[in-house]
Formats: sequence, structure tokens, C-alpha cells
Amino acid sequence: MRIGIDATFIGTKNPTGLAVYTWNIVNELACLHDDIIVWTSDDYGFSIPPERMRLVMQAWSVLGEKRFMIRPFWMEFVLPRLIRREKIDVLFSTVPGGVSRCSVPHVITVHDIIPLTYPVDHPWSVQWNFKHRLPGMLRKAASVIAVSEYTKQDIVNSYGIDSSHIKVIGEGYDNVNFRPVNSPKTLAKYGLREGEYIVTVGNATLRKNHETLIAALGKIRARVPHQLVLAGPVSPEQERRLRNIASKHGVEDRLIFPGYVPYSDLPALYSGAALFAYISLYEGFGLPVLEAMACGVPVLASTSTSIPEVAGDAAVLVNPRDTAAVAIALEDIVKGKTIRESLQAAGLERVKHFSWEKTAKDVLELLAANE
Repeated sequence: MRIGIDATFIGTKNPTGLAVYTWNIVNELACLHDDIIVWTSDDYGFSIPPERMRLVMQAWSVLGEKRFMIRPFWMEFVLPRLIRREKIDVLFSTVPGGVSRCSVPHVITVHDIIPLTYPVDHPWSVQWNFKHRLPGMLRKAASVIAVSEYTKQDIVNSYGIDSSHIKVIGEGYDNVNFRPVNSPKTLAKYGLREGEYIVTVGNATLRKNHETLIAALGKIRARVPHQLVLAGPVSPEQERRLRNIASKHGVEDRLIFPGYVPYSDLPALYSGAALFAYISLYEGFGLPVLEAMACGVPVLASTSTSIPEVAGDAAVLVNPRDTAAVAIALEDIVKGKTIRESLQAAGLERVKHFSWEKTAKDVLELLAANE
């Protein structure tokens, strides 16, 4: 069975979210199966034999990270020819996309339908794909992978896809990179000291709910002196908005925006925190919850969407819209040695149920069943 994988959506060497999923799935599949072809616009850290890599879309390299804008045309008019040329038996799309009229069985992973729920956070091309292109593609697909039960139900409700057509295969985490790490040097790079900050990881879009986290810290600022690290991509406009909110709650001097944190630095950032807070309003999975647990940090997470599936009983879960409840939980965990130790132990046990190897094995089994 020759598997074709379209990884052309990755446009940066700084992986987040979907790129992390694709990167790990491709690398694990290559360990399990020796006949894969990966189409990508650059080598973004794939650990696969060079002869299995196909660099494409080079004519548009001048567009840089904006190459995603021409991807729909490439997929519809170029990829079908490449599928035939490479004698692909099954096409695997690691993100919601692919070929509308695919000549081979097509398996598509859907991580979430956030562009429908929070359209303001996405460019028009992504919104258009989720509204007009993706529904028909999912109906024609041999199988659809949902990364959580919540996402599966979202797909059923939003697109009317038969639930029997959807297979839930959760994500994993990098158990080599994400583990408890003691690195004062890495923390010093970001102006941090161990145990003196609360951290969250992700972009600064509205659904990440940083506003509530900041307001909650404001309620307990006299008793909890910790800094709040908002790690992840942030635009100047987003930073101004969050700093204004922090100023209103008396914690403007507590905010730290390190921007995108390299993959290699994340374990130290997680490990050194007093608490990892993830009170997002909507997630298709919630990978940072696993990464934080694997690094031995107590986790406060949201009761919303897929997050409870990932966190299990290894985190304190709160209503992400209840500022008072978030504030109480923050203080309880930061000041409570017993609860911190309990959460740390539970988290390290919880992550044993997840791995990219397990995810890749389940994906490979599904691909083989649809060949």
C-alpha cells in the first residue's frame, strides 16, 4: 500500500497545532510503513527517507508563508496528477482539505470546525473552505478522522455526516521532548524564575480566553504575586488589547509576552511554572494540556468542548466563563502544596494513555482498511 500525504499547508519552521500533528504523524507512519510519499513545500523536520519527500509549489516560494492562498488550486489541479504519477493507493489529508474528486480512497483528519464557530479568527479562504468545500469532500471521503468525540459530534451536527463514517483517533504527545526539565538558563532567557509564574500556551485569539485568565488573576493579585506568561504568537493589536484589560484589573506589570516559544524551550517553560492554565472556550483536542502534564506541572483547564476528554481526572476543571471560579482555582492550586503534588502525579499518569506511535498505528490501520 502506497500512502500519499499532503503536507503543503505547513508554511513555517515554527510548528504549532496542525503542523505539530502532521509532523509527528508523518514521522511515526514512516517508522511503521515504508511506502509513503509526502508532498511539502519545504523540509520542516520530517524524519523520513529523502526519496519519500516531494518538494512542490516551488514556483510560488516568493509568496513565503502566504503560499497557503494558492493551495486550493494546487490541490484541485496539480495534486490529482501527482497521485496518478506516484501510483498512490490511498490519500491521507492530515488537515481538513485534499482533493474534491479523488481517484483513490481519501482519508481526512478534522481537528475542529473553529472557522465556523469563530470566523473572525480566520482568513476568508479558510472560512470558505469550511463552509463550501469541506462538506462535500467529507461526504465523498472513504473515512473521516476526528481527533476527539466532541469534534466528531461537531462534524455530525454541522455537516450532517453519518457518525458511522467518522473514526475517533486522538492525538499523542512527544514523550521524548516533553518531560520534567530543570533549566534555569532557559527560564532566564524569558525573564522567569522557577515557581514564580503561571503559564498558558497558544495564540491570542478570542477563543483562547486570555481575558478571563487576566481578570481572574486581578481578583487574587494581593495574595498571588505570580507573573502570567502568555506564550504564543500575538499581534501588536492583540497585545495592546490584553494589556489594556490587565491594566483595568491591576496586573499589567504581571504580563509577559514571550511570543512564539521554540519547541525545544517549551518543556522548560512548562516545567518551571507553578501552574499551567488552559481555559480555552473551544478546542478540537487540546494538545498543550498533555504537554504540560508530561512536564509535571499542575493543570487548570476548561470544562468546555474536548478539553475534559484529554484532561480526564488529572486536572482541575472550571467553567471558562466564570471569572470568580477561575480565580478561586488559581489560588487554590498555587497556594496548595497537596493539590499541586496530587495534580502533578495524576498528570504524569494520565499522559501514559497517549502517544504519537499509538495514534499513527490507529491511522495506519484505518488507511489499510480503506485501501
